[in-house]
Amino acid sequence: MRATAYATASGLAFGGSVCFCRESPSPVTGLNARTRYAALILLVALLASLAVAAFRVRTENHARRVEIAMDYADFVSLARSYNYNPSAFLIALRRAGLTSLALTEELGGNVGDDGRAYATTGAALLNQARLSPLRDPLLAGLVASNKISRDAVYLIAYDRATYERFRSQLALHFERKTVRVLRASKPWIIEVRTQIDYFNNTALGIPSEQIALAKKLHLLVIPRLQNDERFAQPQMTAIFDDLLAQDRLVSTVIFFGLRNQVFGYPDHLPEAAAVFKAHDAKSARPFNFGTIETYDNSQIQKGNETLARLIPGQTVRVQAIAKTELDKLKLDEVVSRYVLGVRERNIRVVYLRPWGHQDGEKSIEATNVELVKQIADELKSRGFHLGRATPIPEYRGDNRVLVGLAALAVPSLFVLLLASFGWYRPAYAIAAYLLTVLVYVGGVATHHEMLARSLLALVGALLFETAALLAIAPAFAEEPAAKFGDQLVRSLGWTLLATAVALLGALVVVGIMSSPLTMEEIERFRGVKAVLLAPPVIALVLYLFSGRYNAGIERPRDVLMAPVQAYQLLAGIVVIAAGAILMMRSGNQSDIAPTQFELMLRHGLTDALSVRPRFKEFVLGFPFLMLLPALASAHRRAIGWLLALGIGVGVGDLVDTFSHLHTPILISLLRVTNGLVIGAIIGVILIGIYRRARTALGILRVQ
Repeated sequence: MRATAYATASGLAFGGSVCFCRESPSPVTGLNARTRYAALILLVALLASLAVAAFRVRTENHARRVEIAMDYADFVSLARSYNYNPSAFLIALRRAGLTSLALTEELGGNVGDDGRAYATTGAALLNQARLSPLRDPLLAGLVASNKISRDAVYLIAYDRATYERFRSQLALHFERKTVRVLRASKPWIIEVRTQIDYFNNTALGIPSEQIALAKKLHLLVIPRLQNDERFAQPQMTAIFDDLLAQDRLVSTVIFFGLRNQVFGYPDHLPEAAAVFKAHDAKSARPFNFGTIETYDNSQIQKGNETLARLIPGQTVRVQAIAKTELDKLKLDEVVSRYVLGVRERNIRVVYLRPWGHQDGEKSIEATNVELVKQIADELKSRGFHLGRATPIPEYRGDNRVLVGLAALAVPSLFVLLLASFGWYRPAYAIAAYLLTVLVYVGGVATHHEMLARSLLALVGALLFETAALLAIAPAFAEEPAAKFGDQLVRSLGWTLLATAVALLGALVVVGIMSSPLTMEEIERFRGVKAVLLAPPVIALVLYLFSGRYNAGIERPRDVLMAPVQAYQLLAGIVVIAAGAILMMRSGNQSDIAPTQFELMLRHGLTDALSVRPRFKEFVLGFPFLMLLPALASAHRRAIGWLLALGIGVGVGDLVDTFSHLHTPILISLLRVTNGLVIGAIIGVILIGIYRRARTALGILRVQ
């Protein structure tokens, strides 16, 4: 009987025409004419998905170069606060593993902070002249002749490099008639007809001495630039050319500003993309676009996703920790968070701000050097390399033909599931294939390809999750084995079967959705929530209404008409609450923060296993799958609905693990493997406890 059950379940899992309906009590595992072609197409689609996955793994293994960057403005502030020598400090950081220096454009409001220039308003000059004579003869003469404009800003530069920078940058932001050089010799004086609040937020370029320092120390430059909505391609090109003329080792461009915009937003994004394409990997002076990882959509830079879509293969993910949060973390927590981001979320620029605390007896300077060293050593021990960040390039797996073939798994499995329920009709099969082709081709033709791919991947994931749940239906009718060892083999067999079918669904999601944009999380799989939350509902519906799970329910209406006991009502409330918590806890930034105990457990699992398994898999899914066949029929019927829900959660989580496409495939595989091993061990313990308790109580003994 057990062999027949496995054959039946395997037939469904691998495309056989299997009928579990009551009218056909003897399942047939062979293919018939109605489903043979669907099974063959499914096999081709799975092979196409496997090819995509193989190409993706190869690409991920080649894109393993990481930058460790330090924010220069915060670094200098710390160094000056503790009277550290910035150059010597940076040399120590570079030896520890620092690769890059993040240099931010000077804003008008910060002019004068370095003592190389001074900015004031005309009104301030006039007020100052009333109190004491101005020492500069030119300014004094302008005041005396009443030629100082109250509404203008006056810039005084004390070295030529600063003056030249002001001249070139002001020409990009202001009309020519509003900028006037009053003195073209030291100290240089420039008049700008503008309001001081606007001037204070105007970017005036990166100070040349900062670029020179990075060049001297052989550090890559990460320019942090602010957008001006009037910028067109000539202005953007001029800014990049000026940077590269000073130092060709520009690695990654990161944007900043109060308006939080990328270059070209809102009207000139294609022109900004053209500037980036002129500096792609094949050019003499390449650089990347850095997209900052955020957990709140309101923090995403305006124009970020559009620009990234226009320059595929030239975007890298940047991870930074806000200063307010950094102050709350320990050194090892900072290190582990950055290393985790690189390993599991395709982060390729580790953006550091100096840590303002001491680690033990170390000075703050030595602590920051240790921070960089630990991150660098951890990354190198994991097989990463330090240097210019490597983006996910366009690769052979993101091929429309391969993706289209992978998408055919969706209608193929749909046809096989129809046949398993006895609902197959040729018209349904033709409609399913035609609809799939129309959705995919229509998405490509209307430039909504990723939306179409998300829809197909979601349907495919739900179908495979359903197939995984159906594959273990015979386990609900199986009697427990007499010997403990035999029971473990049976339980493990059913667990592996459900896992295998669910992983085929994950493979289809990977085959349909994998692209540089999804791997960089510019495009997202829109069905992640449904992939996780729908399977428990599907499992419960199948258990109650399909008649395949030995639930003791003769007719579906019996479920709806049955009286509700108090304990059942309470259990229902608990289940609904658990579902709500599951929904709120899903995603990178959940509505419910994890407890301190959970955080400690997460860190412990990560340290012990390298990749932390997901709780829903090793606490619910796998243990329930192991325990299910070991229960006596009466006990199984009593808690069958609960087992179905728990297994549904686990199956959904298996596919969901691979739906986070910015996580490398090998990491996801290792995560599932770890969860399977731990969950199976927990399942073995539960089986042992159950059998001992049953024997001790003398009820329902195994014959």
